[in-house]
Amino acid sequence: MQTVDAAGLAIGDDYPPRIMGVLNVSKESPYDPSVYDDPGEAAAYVDDRLIGEGADIVDVGLESANKRFEVLSAEQELDRLETAVETIESVSGDAVFSIETRYHEVAEAALNRGFDMVNDICGFADPEMPRVCREYDVAVGKMASPPDLERPGAIEDVDEIYDALTRNGLTEKTIVDPAFGGWSEDKTVADDRETFRRLREFRAHGQPILVSINRKNFLRSIAGRDTEGALPVSPAATSMAVERGAHVIRTHDVAETRDAALIGAELGRDRVRRTVETIDVEELDVTAVGEAARHLPEGLDG
Repeated sequence: MQTVDAAGLAIGDDYPPRIMGVLNVSKESPYDPSVYDDPGEAAAYVDDRLIGEGADIVDVGLESANKRFEVLSAEQELDRLETAVETIESVSGDAVFSIETRYHEVAEAALNRGFDMVNDICGFADPEMPRVCREYDVAVGKMASPPDLERPGAIEDVDEIYDALTRNGLTEKTIVDPAFGGWSEDKTVADDRETFRRLREFRAHGQPILVSINRKNFLRSIAGRDTEGALPVSPAATSMAVERGAHVIRTHDVAETRDAALIGAELGRDRVRRTVETIDVEELDVTAVGEAARHLPEGLDG
């Protein structure tokens, strides 16, 4: 499993689960508690509610990725970047700052203005994105998506999600994201639940895993909760996700998610990893034949 260095923050099997808090400077974002368009208020929120409660990474969104809203152009996102830059310049706490975008131009501008990493919600649908991330030597979250800048996360089948994560390649500092949530009209809660059950398979990519499951419908529908009442289901799933191999948990509820992630890491089963002479040996964390097959060279999974 590759360890990724995100501006000095190590992410991987040998390190604690990392918490990614969320800040939106997009007026149309649906979750109001994280939405700010005033840099001073946004910075106070980051210091008090994100970094103050244990966030290692702060992910800043310039537009809502909700499929109900019109997709902004790169130029429109760049118009909002100033608010994000002023915010991180005003933050007093210490964190890795991630820019959420689908455009390489926005990523490059943000990296030049103080951001530390990229969260690409379209999974390198912009073929220039991996080049920018390599040139700036930054960590990048890659969400499983079709090769279409207007359809982030719009894949339903678990096998297709798995394959999409390698489209346009992986950088050495890529963190893979299986794209939980209602990104398309066809995606169902059953699809998300199947992806979650098979989360261990994504370890076969050899890169750290990021999950964004906070208050998602596939969890809250189990307990019969609306978004406001769904806090308890998220930490429950967080512990399970970490035990199944997740390394970064993206959340609006930082304190609760942090505690749940630590429980999952501490009480999960240890995998045997050692070096025998010059050979690295690692016990595969698998529970089914299909999971094991992911780790075999192509042609040997029959």
